[in-house]
Amino acid sequence: MNAAAMTPPLSSRKAPLMKLSYLAIAALMLVSPTAATAAKYRVLHNFGRGTDSKEPFGALAWDVRGNLYGVTGAGGPDKPCTPYGCGTAFKLAPRSDGSWQESVLHDFRGDRDGAYPYGTMVFDSYGNLYGTLVGGPSSGAGVFKLSSGTKGWSNARIYTDGAGPGLMIDSLGNLYGEMGPGEQKGGAIGELSKGAGGWNYTALFSFDGTDGLTPEAPPIWDTKGDMLGTTLAGGIYGAPCWTYSGCGVVFKMTPDGNGTWTYRVLHTFASSKDDGQSPSGGLVMDKLGNVYGTTDLGGRYDNGTVFKLAETGGHWEMTQIYDFPNCKYGCLPSGNLIFDTAGNLYGVASGGLPDCGYTCGVVFKLTPQENGKWKYSVLHKFSGPDGALPGYGLAIDNQGNLFGVTSSGGKYNFGVAFEISTTPSPQ
Repeated sequence: MNAAAMTPPLSSRKAPLMKLSYLAIAALMLVSPTAATAAKYRVLHNFGRGTDSKEPFGALAWDVRGNLYGVTGAGGPDKPCTPYGCGTAFKLAPRSDGSWQESVLHDFRGDRDGAYPYGTMVFDSYGNLYGTLVGGPSSGAGVFKLSSGTKGWSNARIYTDGAGPGLMIDSLGNLYGEMGPGEQKGGAIGELSKGAGGWNYTALFSFDGTDGLTPEAPPIWDTKGDMLGTTLAGGIYGAPCWTYSGCGVVFKMTPDGNGTWTYRVLHTFASSKDDGQSPSGGLVMDKLGNVYGTTDLGGRYDNGTVFKLAETGGHWEMTQIYDFPNCKYGCLPSGNLIFDTAGNLYGVASGGLPDCGYTCGVVFKLTPQENGKWKYSVLHKFSGPDGALPGYGLAIDNQGNLFGVTSSGGKYNFGVAFEISTTPSPQ
């Protein structure tokens, strides 16, 4: 089971990494790597008023009508998950005047209903939503399903032995991600498939620590039907890895054609002193089949990295396309990256303004250059009133506008949903 599933999802959940980051920040006041790119930022919703959703706890997901959906780790009625509620699933719908309306789809109530949803939700072809739960004192971790009907949305827990954060879905509606304890009790990549008698669970691979541990995001599909993903821990446990839990891996799972899967480690983080460490986000793939991701820590400056893995002749080569040198302009990246149609990469990180102690966060852009390098620029620095801690990645629309959430800051200090509209600027 994911270690995060043992604690409520309040803003202190990344305390171990944040403590380490302060040491790195104190040593770093280097030359600016970039100037900010022209972009327009606006808050779409302030979470936290009354029993409203509080503390977004995963990236946003689109439906086919252009609405956005997400979950919060707190909010809803105070009881039984006092003092902040058991969490919610919410919807953001665009209005004709350009504003957005937030509505709560479901208030989780603990016990059989589940508690503390986390990760990004996914849709099936019927419009049902699926997500994962941290669980609470009277409600275990697992998978939930939200179905829309004439009387609103109804919730059902379809798996209760640990899951998440987040899921991946295939064209048949089968669900994949970290689910179940695994054979060595280190977690597993599992599958949930719908059968005549309900949902059936299959463990596809069990982690033992040396081959990875604790995925913090679901895997992605490649064009061949393989799964690729990351783990936060496992792999290398000794120096130069900063933690006894291991610094994580990138893995690939290939179907064998008989219902089993072959698991392979493509890269073990902390393989060198300047390698990335502890990836808390998943992967994204470009048109050529290369995969990209972030590490919270590691790199030359120990402020995290953006990496690329490219396959040549069956061998996967790791390249750092950006090594964060200065928390003033972003550091400790987390969450998923996203591409626009021009091949630019976008992501989120800690760092930013000194008034926040370089922790409020930034949204950044990486632009590929003709020489194979990538140019880094900051689209927005969070200040607190406009949001803080944007740790879950971004969603993008067909015009290239970016959407995301923060878990803190805003009018009520329980996070915001935001939009960034970018405009062309000199490169």
